[in-house]
Amino acid sequence: MIKDIINDFFKFLKKPNDVQIQCSFNYKIKFLLVLLFFELVFTFIIVIPVFSIIDSILSLKDKQINYSMTLLNSIFALVILIPFLEELIFRKILRFQGIQKKIISREKWDKIFPFLVYLFAIIFGFIHLSNYINSNAIFFILSPFIILSQLAGGFVITFIRVRLNFKWAVFYHFIWNLIFIILIPMTYSYLAKPYSDNTPNYSIVIEEKAFFKPEQEQSFKIDTLNGKIHALNIRQYSIQHVLDSIYGNKKYYVYDVLVNLDFKSKKGLGKEAFIELLQKEYDIE
Repeated sequence: MIKDIINDFFKFLKKPNDVQIQCSFNYKIKFLLVLLFFELVFTFIIVIPVFSIIDSILSLKDKQINYSMTLLNSIFALVILIPFLEELIFRKILRFQGIQKKIISREKWDKIFPFLVYLFAIIFGFIHLSNYINSNAIFFILSPFIILSQLAGGFVITFIRVRLNFKWAVFYHFIWNLIFIILIPMTYSYLAKPYSDNTPNYSIVIEEKAFFKPEQEQSFKIDTLNGKIHALNIRQYSIQHVLDSIYGNKKYYVYDVLVNLDFKSKKGLGKEAFIELLQKEYDIE
């Protein structure tokens, strides 16, 4: 069964055809699990290494953290609402049914169907470039590799939408986003130990958080004297926000994460020394 599903998927990529399979509920679950496993393997073996290479060349810049994206808001917006809307826009049309039957013949539909599959999958991938704020030429040259995950996902979900139906495509999209947007960040945040560094001159502890918690305090306290930082007590602010507040807007860039940060120094650290301290833990440009 696994081999049959994967073979059918590659045949679909080679020549997309609008053919729905009739199968049991249990088979549909297995169908999704096979494709989920396949895409996970592809992601970890191909996508992540490629993305890492591109990031080392280009230094991809994502948008600053939105503090309104709590766990519940993230689940609603990023796991449920946006995937549903994306499927509605990019995959709902990809079956010969409804209005399609009224405006085009089956013969013509079969001719344009492969073009539609590739068109919507590619557009779906490229809209995810908006996740980044890069705007230089090399960014756009490398863009197909930057959105490799979304391109692959777009074809997998299209295959599910055609072979099963729209609801199963939406469900798969829900599951994928739940894994990568909610479960993996939460697991990493839970397992990761806070970064700490203690010397005779200073002490610093940085704890990364997966999501903003509105029930907890958000605060930014800084103690400076004669141009030196003596203390920082930060709760639920992004590391990019910290850099912008201390050094000026967009002077430095870092891959953004939500942090709790405690820093103390009796003698104080100059701003250049403090940025060097943060660079022990973060890639800051």
